[in-house]
Amino acid sequence: MVKETETSLSEWAPHLEELRRRIVAVLVVFIVVALPAFAFSDYLAAFLMAPVADLGVALYTFTPAEKFMAYLRLAVWTGAVAASPFCLLQIGLFVQPALRKKERRWVFASLVIIPVFFIAGAAAAYRFLSPVVLRFFLTFGSSDGIQQLWGFKEYLSMLFALMLAAGLLLQTPLLLLIAFALGIVTPKTAARFRPHIIFLIFLAAALCTPPDVISQMALGVPLYLLFELTLFIGRFFIPKR
Repeated sequence: MVKETETSLSEWAPHLEELRRRIVAVLVVFIVVALPAFAFSDYLAAFLMAPVADLGVALYTFTPAEKFMAYLRLAVWTGAVAASPFCLLQIGLFVQPALRKKERRWVFASLVIIPVFFIAGAAAAYRFLSPVVLRFFLTFGSSDGIQQLWGFKEYLSMLFALMLAAGLLLQTPLLLLIAFALGIVTPKTAARFRPHIIFLIFLAAALCTPPDVISQMALGVPLYLLFELTLFIGRFFIPKR
């Protein structure tokens, strides 16, 4: 029994060592990006404050260390986002020996498309969704005489949450397309559950946006159109398996 355990551990040792090397490489990339990001965090903050600056709203800090902690968090976010494509590449290279030839092609194609879709979703949230959300909060209850005082750290957290949610939600059509390509689910099956998927799309949009119809539609409608486009691609451009 002991001998079998030692044999099993010796078989896993090269894989664990390779996994350790790839994790270290990802951490190195994260640190290399995060440190300069912290040094230039004032420029990053100015870029991220553009949506609220267009509304004429000033941001404030309420504790001595709040701006420092916000800049530190901003550097961590920047490092994490920048290291994500490299992390996905390392995951793909690690699982590559266990994949078939067709599966490798789809997996490595997705490693390129996933960051592109995430950046597109985050950019759309920054450029189009966040002004709608901020304007809603700014005009909500404007007749009650209560003055709004927005915190810098809370604003960055809300903006990052919107960008993260939009970037992740934009991955769902891609994941569905990969499922079609790998034969996990068929377009016919997905179309059969269209009402349930539409409900989940707009539920996710409602959870990721303020409780107003405009921002929910701004996120839900493009996601639904992407779902229909994914079904079209799956039906006519992906061979049946």
